[in-house]
Amino acid sequence: MSTKEETTDNNDENTKSNETLNNLESGNGEYPCSSTAFSTCHTKDTHSETLIEEPHCIHRPLKKLMIACIGSFTGIISPFSSTIYYPALTPISEDFNVTVTLVNLTVTMYMIFQAFSPSFWGPIADLWGRRPIFLLTLSIYSAVCIGLAMAPNFSAFLVLRMLQAFGSSSSGALGAGVIGDITTPSERGAYFSIYTSCVMATTAFGPIVGGAIAQQLSWRWVFWVLLIIGVVSILVVLFFLPETLRSLVGNGSIIVNPTPQQWIQRKISKSKVQNQPTENTTKTFSQYRRLPNFIQPFMVLRYPDVILVLTINGCYYAILFVYMTTTPTHFQNIYGLNTLEVGLCYIPYGIGSVVGSFIAGRILNRDFKIIAEKQGMQPDEVKKSGKLDPDFPIYRARLRSAWIQFTISQLVTIAYGWTLYVQAHLAVPLVLQFIVGLSIASVLNCCQTLMVDLFPGRSASITATGNIIKSSLGALATATVEPGIESIGLGYMFTTLGLILMISNAFIPVLIKYGPGWSAKRRE
Repeated sequence: MSTKEETTDNNDENTKSNETLNNLESGNGEYPCSSTAFSTCHTKDTHSETLIEEPHCIHRPLKKLMIACIGSFTGIISPFSSTIYYPALTPISEDFNVTVTLVNLTVTMYMIFQAFSPSFWGPIADLWGRRPIFLLTLSIYSAVCIGLAMAPNFSAFLVLRMLQAFGSSSSGALGAGVIGDITTPSERGAYFSIYTSCVMATTAFGPIVGGAIAQQLSWRWVFWVLLIIGVVSILVVLFFLPETLRSLVGNGSIIVNPTPQQWIQRKISKSKVQNQPTENTTKTFSQYRRLPNFIQPFMVLRYPDVILVLTINGCYYAILFVYMTTTPTHFQNIYGLNTLEVGLCYIPYGIGSVVGSFIAGRILNRDFKIIAEKQGMQPDEVKKSGKLDPDFPIYRARLRSAWIQFTISQLVTIAYGWTLYVQAHLAVPLVLQFIVGLSIASVLNCCQTLMVDLFPGRSASITATGNIIKSSLGALATATVEPGIESIGLGYMFTTLGLILMISNAFIPVLIKYGPGWSAKRRE
């Protein structure tokens, strides 16, 4: 090969390396940054640059599992703070001498702030890092919990409840962002199953815990318990969660926003720090001089595939809240259960959601592997790949088995209403709650994983966008379901909801067929 040809090849390689590093720093790529971060080294003899392969994430599997568990644990704070509060509504109204209707206003305002607050914190976390925003929002949350536990009147309680949602609601988006940072598409489904199972299980078990606390102690102890959870979360994040934002730390080899252990190690190993490229430090500090794009979570709603996926996600989340909010009233009226017994009826749903999340994670990884091998990818590539070719059929890989969970959720929802209408044995609706928890968890896990696949560098922001849609639809569903039941009855109301879910079946072939084209157009 001539010297001119060698120079041309080296220039091509350098161009590819620079493009990869730029994608790594910006985090705005359509697909995840490369499974191998490329670094350059100069040889003394040839002065040429050689590409050296580095892993997508330097953390060992056990460390990645720990990071995913921390992100999932912090992700439970917002839903748990919402549902643990429900059994305390009546005691709060009696203590402040206000109507239950007025106390319900705190639930509405919490849901509103829960819907829109992540769109504020998500873009900041996608720019400045996960750790600082985690610590800031958890500190706000913990401080507000103290105020709620000691609230002197209802007006102060209402304002503090809104601030609590402002501090807590970002934890879900940040937890999803952390998992999106450290995982490749081939393993992402299983890791997100941990996140989904934690969130959905606490949604179910929150009322049980809240009822026991309110009944045995006081409603104020609900917020002391939440304070304990908040403080524990701060300590866990502070000492054990490394920064994961890929535009700052790459594959984890660069130390930014360090934990105390990392800070001490860096001080001890000053020589190693001096050997790190100075441009990385410069770019790190430049992140904090840039202003986040707060309209970014709303701008993605102009994409057809995003609207379809988030609509599916939002509809099933709304049905989930329908089950949660109708259970107390109708189980008490039909089966004569007390508050504690009604709380125990959430256990089948909670167990089903955990089982469904883990099953869905395995199915998503299996389907990805099947599609990848059909595309000619080797098993090692499937396992380690952090970058998908623009032509990779990611919609087909994620939605390949989704119709099964869709169909189960729809049929069970229709049957559930009629079992309550005919007042079937209590075991029947409880079994159906287990099945619906299993199937809805699978649908939510599928949608969450697909959205992070499409926007890997902005996983916190895209999760915040999904939160807006699902919380809005959830609020709409909970506000209209009881009037609907009073109007047409339990059987026909749940049949209507099941038929609405069936409409979403048409979205699957549309996404598989037209999604790649919409995605390609977005990249142009």
